[in-house]
Amino acid sequence: MDSQLTAFITLCCTSGVLNLYLCLYVFLQRFNYTKIAQLFIGYTALITVYCFASAFCIIATSLEAIKIWTTILYIGMATSAPLGLLFIMQYLGFQLSKKKLIGILVIPAISIVLVATNDIHHLHYRVFEIDPVLGAPYIHQEIGLWYILHGIFTFSSMLVAFLLVLTHWKETAKSYRPQLIALMCGQLIPIITAFVYLLGLTPQGIDPVPMVLWASSLLYLWSIHSSRLFRVMPVAKDAIFHSINDGVIVLDESYRLIEFNQACNKMIPSLTRSMFGMDFAKVWLEVTGQSIPFTGERVVKTQEFELDLTNRTYQVRISALQHVNHGSGLLLIFTDMTEVKNLQRMLEKQAYYDELTQIYNRRAFFQQCNQAYVEAKGMSSSFTVVLMDIDHFKHVNDTG
Repeated sequence: MDSQLTAFITLCCTSGVLNLYLCLYVFLQRFNYTKIAQLFIGYTALITVYCFASAFCIIATSLEAIKIWTTILYIGMATSAPLGLLFIMQYLGFQLSKKKLIGILVIPAISIVLVATNDIHHLHYRVFEIDPVLGAPYIHQEIGLWYILHGIFTFSSMLVAFLLVLTHWKETAKSYRPQLIALMCGQLIPIITAFVYLLGLTPQGIDPVPMVLWASSLLYLWSIHSSRLFRVMPVAKDAIFHSINDGVIVLDESYRLIEFNQACNKMIPSLTRSMFGMDFAKVWLEVTGQSIPFTGERVVKTQEFELDLTNRTYQVRISALQHVNHGSGLLLIFTDMTEVKNLQRMLEKQAYYDELTQIYNRRAFFQQCNQAYVEAKGMSSSFTVVLMDIDHFKHVNDTG
């Protein structure tokens, strides 16, 4: 075995050992960590399988042995990328349902089966044989249709995971950014390496990706110890913003719509993201069919209004908002007051109306009289009280 192959095996085993260490370390500490650690354990376990199987592929001297280790390699490689995406999604606060989990893992499961049975259908590799010039363990391969689909899916999983982390960089406190660096590099390193391999800049027939995964492992270890990855995680701003029960609308300094949360979208279903950048007065008229019932002054104040569209009463709290780029805008917070108002009306009715006759009771009579007297006194006008009596009304009360 030449020195180049020895170096390849050493790098693959180094990556495998480091990922195995990560897997066992987090597994033993799992009770002290958040739930996200469970996905990371599975993620590093699969990468460990990928790395060690790659090393055994390089050691193999026969085509049959290489096919067996390639199948085992795909168990780790095909599933680690989507599991890494799931890990990132859970880290950022995305809700992971069973349907999402199954949907993301369907293609990797198919890939493993197709690789294991490739000699029957040749959907993954049209040609898979020992290189006639270089000999074992170098492989001459011609890719099939499923190889392309699997490659697109794997690249997409890693790229989406990388972009998801990148989009949360600005809103994450500096003390937590080492976590994001480790997560981004953990996705970016295999993407770049695989891309270089596809360009033919690495030895043909030898997968270079497991040879560089030791670098991402070291970054994960650094993040665990430097920024308490798995113990304390930054809560994504979007997760908080969309979990608020009150509706929230954000306007820029020109009163244009720039953001709203899910609660607001439930209150006004016709409000869509395609309206971002539009003048809020036009947006409100379009989605509600009425002009804005409150003023947009840059002072903290609270107003109530009824939305004809839904026949509900809302309280809106308006306050000035200072953006990161030193621009000023408005923050509108909508609270549904319908139930409170209905209860208030019911209590007022019980307090001021006779239950049987549905006319003003004694309390309402004196309140109305006092109010009328004060108004008449203020206007220096006369005040007259007319008393009326209904004969035998007691009989109505007794039999009503």
